[in-house]
Amino acid sequence: MNDKSSRKPAFQQPKSGSRFSAKEPRGERSSPRNPRHDGGRAEPRGDRQEKRFSENRTSDKPRFENRPTGDRRRFNDKEGERNERRVPRQNRESGRDERSRDNRNSDNRSRDNRERQGSTTPAFVWGEREMKATKAGKNSEGSVKVMIKGDVAGEKKTGPLSPRAPEKIRKNRNEEMKIYGEAACLALFRQRPESIVRLWTNIETSHRIGKLTSYLATAKKAYHVVDNAELALVSGSEHHGGICMLVKKATPMNLEAYLKTAKLQDCVLLLDGIDNAYNVGGVIRTAAYYGVKGIVCESADKLYSAAAARVAEGAMEHIYALESSSTETALKALKNAGYQLVAVTANKQAQPLDKVVLSDKVAFVLSETMPAQANPLVEQAVVLSFENPLNSGLNVAVNAGVLLSRWYFR
Repeated sequence: MNDKSSRKPAFQQPKSGSRFSAKEPRGERSSPRNPRHDGGRAEPRGDRQEKRFSENRTSDKPRFENRPTGDRRRFNDKEGERNERRVPRQNRESGRDERSRDNRNSDNRSRDNRERQGSTTPAFVWGEREMKATKAGKNSEGSVKVMIKGDVAGEKKTGPLSPRAPEKIRKNRNEEMKIYGEAACLALFRQRPESIVRLWTNIETSHRIGKLTSYLATAKKAYHVVDNAELALVSGSEHHGGICMLVKKATPMNLEAYLKTAKLQDCVLLLDGIDNAYNVGGVIRTAAYYGVKGIVCESADKLYSAAAARVAEGAMEHIYALESSSTETALKALKNAGYQLVAVTANKQAQPLDKVVLSDKVAFVLSETMPAQANPLVEQAVVLSFENPLNSGLNVAVNAGVLLSRWYFR
């Protein structure tokens, strides 16, 4: 069994029909492996390869071509025949595209006309008119033209509403206001939380107003945690203090209705021509500090402003806005109600404040400028200093503090 003669050789010559047999020249091979053409007639291998290559080039296999975007035809014959019946739909779509293109051109012409007219409050500012963008589709790529906006922000529309504005918007603007500043917002939350409509705050302040945000969540009222840039846009000021609220205005009171309630001791402040919101806020804060409840003015909107509320530091929730048609009407009503009318003057011939005997019911008349002569309806004109080297007097909020201190410790 181990005879070497009985063993098979390590290598045998392959049979003639094997795939390992020696290859014949291309033109001399007589029996093709798979004869399919001409009833089994053999073809040279080189001819078959050239034919196969030519058939591949001219076959109906899909080829990627740059076709128009609106062309929906497929690459095979069946889809092509099917899409041939959709030609009317394509025509309709192309007509729709033409109409939309005409509308865009009309909008562009209208925008150009508005720009040529020099509109002062554009809705937006256009940068580059057109730019090319590459659009990659399923079968091809192409470029389209798009219109872009510029980076310059348009002017914000402010001022009175149009008479055509919805009645609800006009009513909300009359009844609501924004306040900002942490002290002012928290004071309003303690006094009348039901009047809060919406809240904006940043992350830092939100950690300190947990009770406020919890109340709003329970009452299903919206609050937003935003960054300082958006908070400045919402509040309209960079001195927002990290918080801003949209609230319902407090209901003002009429001066005549206020005077009908009997008071043995009372002090009110009358604002005569004070329009600066910061001065109004300082007066409100001073009045609340000395326990004064009423401030007489021609319109409560002078008191109910965001800037005045921030300067007042929450004092606005402790005073009443007493509206009157005019300063003269208010002076007459106060005089008839038994109030002593006192005003500060720059005339050094006036009586000094420490020499004046103040009654239990007094009304101090305040103005931004210190007049040389007081209003004729004012009973008592006083001077605060004889050594004043300035052409002007003190700030109106400081004058209010001096007068109220004298009345408080009378």
